[in-house]
Amino acid sequence: MYMSRLFQRTLLAMMIAGTVSSASAFSMLGTFDTWQIVRLGYNPLNTDIGGPMNVGEEYRWNIRTITYGFDESFLNYFGQRGVDEINKAIAILNNLPKFSKMSTNLTEFSTDTKRVNYRASAVNLQDLKSTALSFLLEEMGLASPERYTWTLRDRLEFSGPIIRYLVIKRNFDPVTLAPSRYVNGTLYTYFIGEFVTSSGTEFADAVEVQVDPLAFGFRAVVSDADGFWGGFLLGGEFFTGLTRDDVGGLRYLYGLYNYNIENLIPGTFGGGGSPYDPAGVTNSAVDLALRPGVDKILFKQAKYDSVFGNFITNTVQYKDTFITNSHRIKQSTARVLTQPDILFSAEDLGQNAGGFPVGVRRTTAAPSAWINNDAINGQATIAGPGQIQSQIVITFNKVGPHILNQNPFFLDEADPLFVGFVWGSFDGTTNAPVVYPIGSSIEDLEQEVLGGN
Repeated sequence: MYMSRLFQRTLLAMMIAGTVSSASAFSMLGTFDTWQIVRLGYNPLNTDIGGPMNVGEEYRWNIRTITYGFDESFLNYFGQRGVDEINKAIAILNNLPKFSKMSTNLTEFSTDTKRVNYRASAVNLQDLKSTALSFLLEEMGLASPERYTWTLRDRLEFSGPIIRYLVIKRNFDPVTLAPSRYVNGTLYTYFIGEFVTSSGTEFADAVEVQVDPLAFGFRAVVSDADGFWGGFLLGGEFFTGLTRDDVGGLRYLYGLYNYNIENLIPGTFGGGGSPYDPAGVTNSAVDLALRPGVDKILFKQAKYDSVFGNFITNTVQYKDTFITNSHRIKQSTARVLTQPDILFSAEDLGQNAGGFPVGVRRTTAAPSAWINNDAINGQATIAGPGQIQSQIVITFNKVGPHILNQNPFFLDEADPLFVGFVWGSFDGTTNAPVVYPIGSSIEDLEQEVLGGN
């Protein structure tokens, strides 16, 4: 089994590799490995939903169509304009070509898609579309490559002041799959620091630093969902699309030559009702099997009945591919869904352990949503590969405009510690930014923030 998996990884690398390095890299997200503890910098703020995975330990969806929807809390706060902005983020993912049709070095994709709207920046507007895009990438199995270019594997204290750190890479070149120090063309080194959170939690970390201090860093779109040391969007910043390394990570996860032994997603049954299905097809389907990546993911919006307050039952049909006796076999499958795979919601999320407002909360990598398939893929105990399955919930903070005060010096409206973010929608045009909740205006916000009233 081990040699089979090793051959699969080698074949994958040969199929997409030439003889050149792409000066790029991606990181993958999965359930925390046993050694990924808080003391080594994993989830010290209780905001991470997983840790960085090694090659062969990746987590992914194994369905071609992922459904998504909006509950009443999202619709009431963000309105139709908010739905439209999430759909723009979805369109960026849906418009990707099949991964098998992309160039080897992915040079058709930019290494920097971050832009700034200065009017939105002046009032600290946070772009809804770009934020949603980043969190969707995370829920597809990607992690921040800038955060995990270097990361700690172990930390040992000896007598006296001596502490030894084992530093590793969890960042992989999308062409060769070799560990890499580059992300979107930027070279990173590190320094090791010992830190204490505001709640008293001690942790160490290998903190990434750009070798060229003038180089543009922290540009991967997925890094906004993490934002631990950097990469998070500042007010007024937005993404125009995915970067080269975001796409490289997706290509590895969902490529046709990435084989894992997987079950069908729960609730799947055989026979999709196609007129081409053989006579006598029943509801049975081959469940546990060796499966390739699906080559392309398509997101489809589930319909919400605002009168009755529930989603309309939807049957999703698709062709599942599995390998048997060295042959690719396709079978018709279907799922009957009463809830979308990914749900967008809105809620007052309060503050994190550091006393700062939480921007977005997402489903943690709980056993019900992220499944470690190591036991059915090999004999050695490792952290994956695994499956991502529904239901995932991405919740935006709807606390609204807010001010952070702090004792003893920042205790009034005129002299706050800082003025918090406000959700908005904007782009690179001269169109006025949209402000949420619905009914707000950029002019009113500018008067409040900049006018001194």
